Amino acid sequence: MSDGLLEFGHGAVLLDGTELPGIFKSQAIAGSVRFDTAKPDGLSGTAKTPLGWEDADITLVIDLISDSQTRPYIAGSNCYDKLNQINAIFKGYDNGSNPKVYEVDNAHVLARGISHVVFSGLYSRESARDDIIQVTLNFVEHTPPVQVAEKRVVGSDAATEAAPAATTTSAAAPDETIMVDVS
Repeated sequence: MSDGLLEFGHGAVLLDGTELPGIFKSQAIAGSVRFDTAKPDGLSGTAKTPLGWEDADITLVIDLISDSQTRPYIAGSNCYDKLNQINAIFKGYDNGSNPKVYEVDNAHVLARGISHVVFSGLYSRESARDDIIQVTLNFVEHTPPVQVAEKRVVGSDAATEAAPAATTTSAAAPDETIMVDVS
């Protein structure tokens, strides 16, 4: 289940169809093996046993440029206003209490077998050389828990009347079957 849609490519990042301010520069996907490590007694080093795969990390880099740099004739937002918009999306879902799960629509991410992510981190930096803030959006692979549908039997008087006898096994004698009359 997802709360929204993440799309990116061709210079733009969209969350739920809304284009984030800035210019999409790059993406990176990192995956790794999960190990159990133990230090053997009397030996140097550690013994590593592979246990499976860690959730993949996806990093998107966006440049936030003040509108006065790209369109000096238009009074628009500056890079700080744009950072504030992205920060509001990062922290604002569900009043800040729960991160949002996004379904992903990107060929690179889908090729790595990732279909859902959580917006897990936001990093920003700027230099004294220009009026650009570089923003790094971090997403972590989200694998929803598998929900198994169970067939539950609800007890009723009709069910009791329909079954005249039940079979149980005694704890003292596992091979002995006891018939119990429930009428």
